[in-house]
Amino acid sequence: MKLHQPIKHSATAALAILFAILLGYVASAAAAMEEGEDPLVFIVAADMRKAATGGFSVVCEKIKEVGQGAFMISPGDLDADPPSAARDMIDQTIGEDYPWYPVLGNHDPESPSTMAYLRDYGMKVPNVVNRGPEGCEATTYSFDWGNNHFVVLNQYYDGVKDWGLEGFIVPKLMEWLESDLATNSKEHIFVFGHEPLVPMPDMDNGRIRHQGDALDEDPENAFAFYQILRKYDVHAYFCGHTHNTSYANINGLWQLDPGHSRGREESSYADRMYAAIQNALDAGRKRGEGEANSLKQLYRDDSYHIDRWFKYLGLKGQPVTQTLAQFFEEYRDDPDARDRYYERQIKGRGQTRSSFMRVIVGDDIKVEIYRDDARGGTYALRETVVLH
Repeated sequence: MKLHQPIKHSATAALAILFAILLGYVASAAAAMEEGEDPLVFIVAADMRKAATGGFSVVCEKIKEVGQGAFMISPGDLDADPPSAARDMIDQTIGEDYPWYPVLGNHDPESPSTMAYLRDYGMKVPNVVNRGPEGCEATTYSFDWGNNHFVVLNQYYDGVKDWGLEGFIVPKLMEWLESDLATNSKEHIFVFGHEPLVPMPDMDNGRIRHQGDALDEDPENAFAFYQILRKYDVHAYFCGHTHNTSYANINGLWQLDPGHSRGREESSYADRMYAAIQNALDAGRKRGEGEANSLKQLYRDDSYHIDRWFKYLGLKGQPVTQTLAQFFEEYRDDPDARDRYYERQIKGRGQTRSSFMRVIVGDDIKVEIYRDDARGGTYALRETVVLH
């Protein structure tokens, strides 16, 4: 028996060493998980509104294809019929368990049913660590995800109820924001609201909207908001409102606007022009008029929009009748003409491309910008921005 003791002790020692190694491995793996070594990925998509039942589906399908990450945040203007349309589309395309964080936009308070839905939904979103001040607890909150802190702001809160203002940070909300950021212990901070500090031009065609009609309408209030974000080292402020996709470093603070996620921003001016001409010709035939007279009458009836179409499509407005006829024939008979007119229209600032952002938070913070062709077509990665 004594001859076997050293072997027993040796085996026991080996097991102890192996157990210690395994413990060390588990501990290091747990520590790595706590430190969030795997990058956090999330999606930012906004301003889908009525397209939540249409063009937003293609956006969601592309998001699923490229990797939907942990969740999606939508910086406002989600008003649709039914109010749950955006959530329903996410359920159908990405999954019912995929978290979605809506942000109140300026159009949402126009619909009582949308406000009721967003209030109810806002009280159920996961990982909330801080609810907003009295009166907007459901539409202002902060939540944590790994080593990241996110703040969702209702910029239409008037200090009493959760709607009533046109893009302003009331003192009560400003105080709440500073208190929330002061108590945060997470490494990365992202803040979300609907209106930009300063509206920026679209990254492709340079169109600009809502200049002087966003937070910049009250520069002192916007600057006070900006100072709080800088004071607490907020990595980025995400907004919407403009329908333009842009990114800008504003004196050390990144502002990112994902633009709209509705496929076609609106019906094409080329489509509208073609339909208007077709209707005018049909009406003229019923009256027994020739095409030339019908086109002349169309211009007399709606010269403002036709001149606008000409401008956006890069067409020359003289002579009007011949130009309208030439456009009609090309658009009807030449498949390539539609693409040409769409591109002219985009350059003429008629529309901006549908877009979404995919944010990757790792050693660096990278923002992938996906855009379509402004005609509801395929989405492609257009640019990657590193937030230094």
